[in-house]
Amino acid sequence: MKIIETEFDGFEAIDIQTARAHMIIVTGTGPRIAYLAAKKGKQEGRNLLFWDYPRKYQRKDWALLGGHRIWHTRPGADEAEETYMTDSAPCHVRIGKRGVQITASASADALIQKSLTVTVENDDTFRVANKLTNIGEMLWSGGLWALTCTLPGKRTTYGIPLGDGQEWDVFTLVIPKAWGGHAVKVNDPQISFTEDCLILKPKGQKAKRMIQAPQGWIGMTDADEKISFLVHTPYQRGAQYPLNCNAAFFVGPKNFMVEMEHMAPERTLRPQESIENIQTWALRAPVDWGKLKGLYRFS
Repeated sequence: MKIIETEFDGFEAIDIQTARAHMIIVTGTGPRIAYLAAKKGKQEGRNLLFWDYPRKYQRKDWALLGGHRIWHTRPGADEAEETYMTDSAPCHVRIGKRGVQITASASADALIQKSLTVTVENDDTFRVANKLTNIGEMLWSGGLWALTCTLPGKRTTYGIPLGDGQEWDVFTLVIPKAWGGHAVKVNDPQISFTEDCLILKPKGQKAKRMIQAPQGWIGMTDADEKISFLVHTPYQRGAQYPLNCNAAFFVGPKNFMVEMEHMAPERTLRPQESIENIQTWALRAPVDWGKLKGLYRFS
């Protein structure tokens, strides 16, 4: 394993390489994870994350850029104007033996601070700790929203395992039919269900689904790369999630990207208190989402 300072698309960055994975984290803006690829011997696969090199996708002064980023939600307004604040701040970096901690500059407006800590657990598994800290003198309320922009291939599929396997097994599904200038189909052929999984097969149409997923898994399977990229965040039963959902997908027009999203519970922070969304990122053998039975067994 090696961790070195580098440059990515004109930004200062940190390069992490193991025997089976390659990750690049942008530190000149963000923080953002910009690159993730699987390695097999001397061969390296494609970047599984979307990155907007031409800066095509923007909203006012905000640029999507892509990769993995940290947003915050607000109670009753999960995507407010302030959601975009501090999304492009320069960062402070601290490199350790098995990972890196990246802290964004403080927000003068919202008085919250983002940080991202990536730790290598083994050659194909990372611990990704997303964090928001109230650095003001007053109370702050909200939640942490971890978004990962992936780049689908022609045969890429996505899945969210359903339910918790208990006797009382009920979950919430939310369809944001229209929001912020977007509109999606309710009866969308890209999205289907088995008894145990929500399955997404992107076909170029804009789509979004939010779901209560007690198992905490979201995954991407690239059949051509023969790899699955899996993301897990523990679910907190009874906590206050946005619209009672802890996971979501968003498909961009013409499949330019698919976002895999995890929301943390919303709560009130006293000064210097933090919210964390701890994710496990894993590169594994391809998962066939249509064949999942019962609870997903991670290995």
